[in-house]
Amino acid sequence: MKKILLFLFTVFSVTLFAQENITDAVNTSKVKKKTTHSTKSAVVIWEEDFGGGFPAGWSTYTSNTGAGNNGTPSAGNTAEAPWKHSMVGSWGYWNSVGTNASGNPTAAADAINSTTAANGFLISDIDSANHWNGNSGSSSGSTYHYIESYFTTSAIDLTGWPNVSLEFEHNFRFNNSVNLVVSVSSDSINWMDYNVQGNATNNQESADPEFLSLNISTVGGNQPSVYVRVGWTARVYYWMIDDMKIVETPDHRLSLSEAEYGGWNTTPTTDGFGMEYSLYPMKQAIANPYNFEGIVAILGALPQNTKINVDGSDNTGSSVFNTTSIDVLLNPQDTNVFVGTNKFTPSSTGLYTFKTWASSADTISDTITKSSVVTDNVYGRDNGSDDSEYGLGRSCGGMVIGTYYDIYDNDELSSISVFIKDNSVAGADVFAMLYEIDANNEKVYLTQSEDYTLQSSDIGNWVTIPFDDTETLWSGITYMAAVGGYASPVDTSVVGMSQYTYATTCYIQKNGCLTGTQSFGSWYWTSRVPMIRMNFFVVSSIEENVFDGQLSVYPNPSKGVFTLEMFNVNSEKYTITVSNVLGKIIYNSTDEINSTFKKEIDLSAFSKGVYMIRVENSNSSITKRLIIE
Repeated sequence: MKKILLFLFTVFSVTLFAQENITDAVNTSKVKKKTTHSTKSAVVIWEEDFGGGFPAGWSTYTSNTGAGNNGTPSAGNTAEAPWKHSMVGSWGYWNSVGTNASGNPTAAADAINSTTAANGFLISDIDSANHWNGNSGSSSGSTYHYIESYFTTSAIDLTGWPNVSLEFEHNFRFNNSVNLVVSVSSDSINWMDYNVQGNATNNQESADPEFLSLNISTVGGNQPSVYVRVGWTARVYYWMIDDMKIVETPDHRLSLSEAEYGGWNTTPTTDGFGMEYSLYPMKQAIANPYNFEGIVAILGALPQNTKINVDGSDNTGSSVFNTTSIDVLLNPQDTNVFVGTNKFTPSSTGLYTFKTWASSADTISDTITKSSVVTDNVYGRDNGSDDSEYGLGRSCGGMVIGTYYDIYDNDELSSISVFIKDNSVAGADVFAMLYEIDANNEKVYLTQSEDYTLQSSDIGNWVTIPFDDTETLWSGITYMAAVGGYASPVDTSVVGMSQYTYATTCYIQKNGCLTGTQSFGSWYWTSRVPMIRMNFFVVSSIEENVFDGQLSVYPNPSKGVFTLEMFNVNSEKYTITVSNVLGKIIYNSTDEINSTFKKEIDLSAFSKGVYMIRVENSNSSITKRLIIE
């Protein structure tokens, strides 16, 4: 009996130096994510859209701390990153459009997608200061420095306004758990600090733009001179800000910053959330039903008795589930994680949509809508969109990339599917791997498939790589489904990367192509989900060992043409179906059989992978696995 090992999500607290996500030329992207805020205040007391450049009377400050990755000061650290008015995004290494022979960016990345971005905004471009070769700072590598950067407004008169909130739109990306700080003062001497990165994680871009609202009444309300200071100390990436306002705070206002249908083996993560599954096998969903959570903040001037509400609907739009959380009294600026009192157990496969919103007796928040597909046998974490990519087999090395899956009920893994990007090359070899994750987040090798050679039809498509035998996955254990490639100067392979996800739940093993302080064979977590899915061997709900007669399928594996033969069966009608790993029927026939039967079936037009053959009559059935190679 295999020992049950539980993956504890406390790994979120591990410092990033040990698990740093260092991007390279084949793992870059910038995603636009627009958020809406239906409850913005109408009464604007003060505003600045930066249409006139960096405002007169404001100050900006920057200083190099003189310390690299190891915290040791070094000589010549003069790189600085003052807040500046800009019309474009960062010129840094991570998100630059491209670099020339000298390693300098040839163009900046996209500007913030704010309301008035067309007339400019403010940016602290620390990534550029530390990574532009030939400048006064460090080049990319192990010694780039922490740089302090902030700006301060001139005095703002808020006399007569006791309840006030600071609002702005921003877009950012940071590393090593730095804080993005907004400070407010009524005398420019004593300051109240607010950390405004929210629940963003290392190496993950924020929403573009992300809307921020801070109730600053306790320090700024009814004050004749209020100062706002915005800044951070970081070594990489950027922070862009636009459309700053101070508004009258309404009495009642809620913010739902995040909503998820999480799952976990043991306990929630440190922020209360677990991994979401976009494709959820029915067997796993029954063992671990959908659990709903939301992060709610009070942005109004008065306390509110608050809860979250969830409504679930099927693919017809019909409501099939609803729940609320327990009410909690929150004071202004309080934030709380709410959990739905009921879980959702689906009764059938298909698409389900979940809408979550926060409410009190006086107001409601914006609604966050998410969806998940309950499948027969496919387990997936990606959202089906290849938002980015990662080189698997490259000239500098062959990588292994994988994503974690929690198992809640024992099942048989038959294959792994991976999305092959269109810049891959036919003829490249890839392979599937399976690891068990132990209690220390170590990856324990279990099995590997035979090499699969990419065909021209595989480029830009999903490819299913079968294992020689099914692998039993045990309840209570976390596994990593992975795909690997080989170093080659020409036969390159590239894997699609989907939406951002939780830290330390997706990994790449760097076997070459090392940057910075990376070491050969070490694992580094990725901020995006690799488009890698598990496929389970589906067994019918009808008793499989009750079948009248004998069934033979040969050759198996085949090139798609095989023979199905039956002996000593009852004389009646038999239905023969063949389905793919998604449960879609690709072949169906009904035949009148008398004792024996032999039929050649041609599926050579279909892609390589694992298929299920099902034969049934009025009172018995049998299912066999078919491999097309």
